[in-house]
Amino acid sequence: MKRIVSIVFLFLFLFNVGGYYIVFVGLQYQASVRFSEKVDKEEINPEDIYHFKVPLTLPYQIADNGFEKASGLIEYRGAFYRLIKQRYANDTLHIVCVRDEAQEQLADQFTRYAKLSNDVPVSHENPNPMGKAQSLWLKMSKDFNSNQLLEILSPDFGYLKPWYASADESLLSRAEAVPTPPPKLTVG
Repeated sequence: MKRIVSIVFLFLFLFNVGGYYIVFVGLQYQASVRFSEKVDKEEINPEDIYHFKVPLTLPYQIADNGFEKASGLIEYRGAFYRLIKQRYANDTLHIVCVRDEAQEQLADQFTRYAKLSNDVPVSHENPNPMGKAQSLWLKMSKDFNSNQLLEILSPDFGYLKPWYASADESLLSRAEAVPTPPPKLTVG
């Protein structure tokens, strides 16, 4: 009986430390699949479509082939948007997306749960002998947990980070082989 109780408490502790991250990622994946099905069935209301224009200068030319299908998630001013299509034209990245209320609710619930589980106040008015030990234990078990959603979302969801091409070595520092001998000097 003690073994069963200890296993139950161990699972409860592990879920408290990081298990809700796994649950959150699963719920997030489920919301993403539902949205993809909605896009494939063309059940999106045209009034819910947003068009973002992001100035983006690239050191090379890209052929403008019109809009291309895109997938991903963008957070802008606390609102989440799912990408539908994008195109790059005239130093501007045009992104067409739809606001995702399900992701906003999920992020809000996750943030509230993380704050509730991480920010346990220790009362200073009623000092008890376990207060310092409890505070130390909470710091040790929760230091790596964050209530920031951005740390949870993976790069697969398409955060917009412009990458620029650059050369790491200069032409002067390279050693090139010379295929012909040097010219002979004639003094005349």
